[in-house]
Amino acid sequence: MHEKSNESAFLTAEEAHALVGKDKISRRSWYNALTRNQIPNIRIGRRILIPRHAFNKWLDGRGTASQLA
Repeated sequence: MHEKSNESAFLTAEEAHALVGKDKISRRSWYNALTRNQIPNIRIGRRILIPRHAFNKWLDGRGTASQLA
């Protein structure tokens, strides 16, 4: 049987920023990286959603604050 997960398939930009570490990258740099598509994201109107699986892959591969600045 398939078990339901309480985790959403998407993170908000703020949730993902918190996971990276707000002390590691400023809010402005974070949103600039999202705008430049350095972080995988989907925009629905003004809302920014980050697919959890893509974020985890990005974080494992190259998600360091120094590469975003």
